[in-house]
Amino acid sequence: MTSTRRSAIVIGAGVGGLTAAMKLAHQGWSVELHERLKVPGGRCGRIEADGFRWDLGPTIMLMPFIFERTFASVGRKLSDYLTLVRCDPNYRITFRDDTTLTLTSELTRMREELERVEPGSFERYLRFLAKGQVQHDVSLERFVGRHFDSLAQFLAPSNVPDIFRVGAHRTLFEHVKRVFSDPRLQQAMSFQTMYLGVSPYEAPSVFSLLPYTELAVGVWYPMGGMGEIGRALEKVCREEQVDLRFGSSVKRVVLEGGRAVGVELDDGEVRRADVVVCNADYPWAAKHLIDQNVSSHPELEKRRYTSSGYMLYWGVKRRYDELLHHNVFFGRDFKGSFSDIFDDLKVPEDPSFYVNAPAHLDPSMAPAGKDALYVLVPVPHTTDKIDWKVEGPKVRAKVLARLAERGLPDLEKDLVVERIITPDDWASQLNLERGSNFGLAQNMFQIGPFRPKVWDDRIGNLFYCGASVQPGTGVPTVMISADLMVKAIEQRATFPSSLALAPRVAAGGVA
Repeated sequence: MTSTRRSAIVIGAGVGGLTAAMKLAHQGWSVELHERLKVPGGRCGRIEADGFRWDLGPTIMLMPFIFERTFASVGRKLSDYLTLVRCDPNYRITFRDDTTLTLTSELTRMREELERVEPGSFERYLRFLAKGQVQHDVSLERFVGRHFDSLAQFLAPSNVPDIFRVGAHRTLFEHVKRVFSDPRLQQAMSFQTMYLGVSPYEAPSVFSLLPYTELAVGVWYPMGGMGEIGRALEKVCREEQVDLRFGSSVKRVVLEGGRAVGVELDDGEVRRADVVVCNADYPWAAKHLIDQNVSSHPELEKRRYTSSGYMLYWGVKRRYDELLHHNVFFGRDFKGSFSDIFDDLKVPEDPSFYVNAPAHLDPSMAPAGKDALYVLVPVPHTTDKIDWKVEGPKVRAKVLARLAERGLPDLEKDLVVERIITPDDWASQLNLERGSNFGLAQNMFQIGPFRPKVWDDRIGNLFYCGASVQPGTGVPTVMISADLMVKAIEQRATFPSSLALAPRVAAGGVA
């Protein structure tokens, strides 16, 4: 890259990489982005086949105000790029005893649902939401929206009261159990940590902000699916004159004198820049793009990783009205299933799973009268204990059997298209360390200062954004990660004195 302006190379067109690229370009940087795949979005991508469309990974949009804020930071209105629809009800949970609970933000209906399962629970639910709002507001302001350079900064006297206010010292399930007596409500108000690939028995209770966010702020859906988020960010990047290079694979980060000065591509070409931004999965990138010697990162082997997902993408020849947009099916042993997945690294005997049926809200996701069903079964990350050629068909059969029990006996006969992704595929196709869908786990000792920083302590002008660095995983959180990283570049990057940011007029206003 040659420019009179400061230059950046971004590795990866996931949500974090695209967000970082458009922000830097809007500030006047010359930005070049390299993505191994031929489409944007990374894990927030899309699969298409025979007129059916499925989101690759995330299917639930939370915290739309983060998206609005991100687009506003580059002079755009989110509504000009995405059409958001609120899902109501949020989803239906089916327990193993065949009772159901439909979660909704509408309080009258929610009262009926809760009181049917546990009489007297509604008043406690209102207090649970009130506590969740405190955790949500304090966490975003004091923790999620901040970068912690050290443990001392995290434990500063001004922070300690808020650490206890948000419940960082207690697990989410402990918190929920204090509120609800019925095991079904305990499960319904704690399983949301699996959006982050973490057990509610390990996640700090600050994550009660997740059920709060769902129920108070709402569950949202961008028309066209979550894959539209990457496409919207790509569009802004193009408007900001980011040089987007899809199908361009980075082999390594080029280092000179202890600083990142560019990247080497798979074909041997070296592209130089003032700073390098890495949006590839941090643990994988640390091993394969920065230090080729895996043994140089023993700390990564000791880290706790998130779960993975055994994924089924089904195109079926009729519409299944028995399903809502979002559907959750719990197995028999709720607590035991988390021990299986995270401790014993085995697939639960009776797995829980999630079914997404987006065509019920968005007809563009399937041909007329048909359904595009997405099934996610939480499973362990890659391990020598599991051969997915053997285990995968067993999991698939269990999902079909459970759905048959719930009134969908002909589902397998109705299949016209099927795609399957295993943890091994997540590892090989998206370069996710151990096939962990969500990167490094967010348990007690892997949040805040215990999580990798957005800059490299050893290598100058090398920065990171994404799910495995601060503040953590989840699409809106990754956007925050990119914002924190851009601010870190402003504070920490070093440049030749001859380089200065040149103001320019870009689409959407003055950069």
